Amino acid sequence: MAYILPRAFIVLLLWGITCGLIVAIVPSTDPAVYLFAGVSWAMAGMVCFGYIRKLRREEEDLRLRGIIHAQQPAE
Repeated sequence: MAYILPRAFIVLLLWGITCGLIVAIVPSTDPAVYLFAGVSWAMAGMVCFGYIRKLRREEEDLRLRGIIHAQQPAE
């Protein structure tokens, strides 16, 4: 939960800013545009934050492998 909530807040904030800009530019906009903007931000957030999480896991795996290899005696 600690991982998801800050990222969800970021995505919701950016979606709100996008909707505000849409209203400022075109006041009479179809509600489907806001839905499309929300889905786009949700997908972008999942891809971006998923990739960051994958990179962190890979870094941790490499670090653990390096520690394990360093602890084994050299032959």
